[in-house]
Amino acid sequence: MTIERLKKILKCSKEHEININNYIKSFSHQVDFENIDGVRELLQIVRPVLQQKNYKIIELPLVDKEIGAFIYRGDKLSYLVINSSVPVVNANFALCHELFHIFFQPNTNKNTADIEFDYFENDNEEIANLFAGNLLMPKDSFSKLFNKFATICNGDEIDIIVSLMNYFKAPFMAVFIRCYELGLFTKNTVDDHFFNIKSSELENRFEKFWYDSSILRPSNNDDSERLKKMVHDYGTEYVQNEYIKQKTLTEVMKNLDLLLKKIKASN
Repeated sequence: MTIERLKKILKCSKEHEININNYIKSFSHQVDFENIDGVRELLQIVRPVLQQKNYKIIELPLVDKEIGAFIYRGDKLSYLVINSSVPVVNANFALCHELFHIFFQPNTNKNTADIEFDYFENDNEEIANLFAGNLLMPKDSFSKLFNKFATICNGDEIDIIVSLMNYFKAPFMAVFIRCYELGLFTKNTVDDHFFNIKSSELENRFEKFWYDSSILRPSNNDDSERLKKMVHDYGTEYVQNEYIKQKTLTEVMKNLDLLLKKIKASN
């Protein structure tokens, strides 16, 4: 992140402010939760709605730490895969980012995985990031808590950001951008330290306030056994109905095991 990059994000946010607000309202309506501002466990709220859209949510500790989450769209069943080997705060933001694609960009290629490594050079990805920031850190509650934490933290900007990170379970840079996006930090100059904050410093500041520092680390949640059981159960039903042969199911299970071993991080 650089000051030039920050300026570009803030400019894009201003240009798309009305659209993003409309997306948030539409999302709230689709998940049948009028006050999305009050939601702390978003995954629990969206899971049944995604099931209606034929999406399964899977958490896997992937070996690739550059991926926060990705979508695989199939003909009948699709998957939202959340990488549990990245810090919880990053996985949360990635979840919100991918929800934008699922709810508002559904007509993309089937039987492909949508994996985007550079969120900064693609307009759709930029808008998905803005949506994620608004969804994870709603304007009203974020602004009120900023003012509260500003008093508690005696105006220390990094302590304020850390406090907001702890409350909203959001990444440092996403919180930092949101503060400027809402005009809460009004300085014309930005200290380079904000762009190069070390994880050890964040850990120390979390400990200072007795916050939950586990959100700065991976959860390593692993749904692979649930995934294998689901595939096996579906396959067994297909064998019983003579849609496929037992040999085919055995081969599918073998290939699934090999795939999971390849993409999962070692313990």
